[in-house]
Amino acid sequence: MDAANSCPPLVLIEWLDSGQPVPGWQWLEQIEPRRPHLCVSVGFLMQDDATAKVLAPNLGASNGANDWDQASGVITIPASAVQRMLAVSPLPDTAPNGVGAATSSRP
Repeated sequence: MDAANSCPPLVLIEWLDSGQPVPGWQWLEQIEPRRPHLCVSVGFLMQDDATAKVLAPNLGASNGANDWDQASGVITIPASAVQRMLAVSPLPDTAPNGVGAATSSRP
């Protein structure tokens, strides 16, 4: 992120992942065909280059303002595994359900 600590773009990535390893020994003739798993991840795009797309679903500002200086849940997706990447639109200031970027309600 740049020095101004601006919020990175929010994206949705569809990508292919390997299947979970099957534990134990198997007879070769009993191994059924398998295929990669289609996954979807949403987060703030921390890195976007020819090798990897790095997403952080959570950002934090240790000073309590919009100075993002922390991330958690960071995932690295190989660029070659990406099927599609879409920008996610931010909520308008006032959404129909009363929740929006500029509103805050506490009981």
